[in-house]
Amino acid sequence: MLAILSLFTWFEIVLCFILFIPFQIVLFLLTAPFDKKRIIMHYHSSLWCTIALALSPLWNLDIQGKQYLDKKKTHIVVMNHQSLLDVLIAFRLFYPVKMISKKALAFVPIVGWNLLLSGHLLVDRKSLKSQMGVLASIENHLNRGESILLFPEGTRTKDGEIHEFKRGTFKAAINTKTDILPIVIDGPYQLLPKKGFIAPGKHTIYIHILPPVPVSEYQNAGDLAEAVRNVMVNELIAIRKVT
Repeated sequence: MLAILSLFTWFEIVLCFILFIPFQIVLFLLTAPFDKKRIIMHYHSSLWCTIALALSPLWNLDIQGKQYLDKKKTHIVVMNHQSLLDVLIAFRLFYPVKMISKKALAFVPIVGWNLLLSGHLLVDRKSLKSQMGVLASIENHLNRGESILLFPEGTRTKDGEIHEFKRGTFKAAINTKTDILPIVIDGPYQLLPKKGFIAPGKHTIYIHILPPVPVSEYQNAGDLAEAVRNVMVNELIAIRKVT
C-alpha cells in the first residue's frame, strides 16, 4: 500500500509539472515586459506546488510563523535541506524569492525550464568563477529589493540533521545589510531520504518560520552563519520533542 501511495504521489507531482508548464510559458510571454522581478511567475509556481502537495495522501502540513513572511521587506531565507520535497515546500509559502539551484537542473525538462523562466539563480558548484558570479548576482538582487532563498548546507542531509552552513551568502547579507529569515522543516527526510522513493508511512511535514535574525548584530559572516544555524538546530530539536 505504501508503494502504491508513493507511486501515486510521484505521478501526481509530475503530472502537475506537465500540466502547468504550458501556462507558465504563456504567462512568461505575457508578463515579462512589465514584471521584471517575475513575481507573477513565482505565484503561479506556488499555486501548482500547493496543489501537488495537497493531493498526496502521504503527508499533512503544519505551518507556523507565517506572520514573519513580510513581503514588504527583503530577506535572505535559509532553509534546512531534507529531501527533494523541499523546493515544493518553499514555493508553498507564497513568498516571492529567487532560489539558488545547481546549474545541472537547467538541463532537466520542465523543472529546468521553470527555473530559467522564473529567473532563479543557477550555480556550477565545481566552478569558482560561477560561484563568485552567483554571489555578485545575489547582492544585486538584494539591493533591488528581491529576497533570496537557499539551502545553506549546500546539499541534502544524509541523516536528517542540520549540518555546517556555507558562508558565502551570509557575507552577502552583511554587505547588503539584509536580515536572515530562518525556516526549519522536518518530515521530508522521514518521508523521502536521500536514497529512496518509497515513503515508510504517513508523516506530518513541519514548516516553522522563525523571527528574522538582524544582520546588524554581526560583522563576520562565519559568526552570522553559526548564529543562524544554532537557532535552526534548536528549533529542530524543539519540533522533535513535541512530535
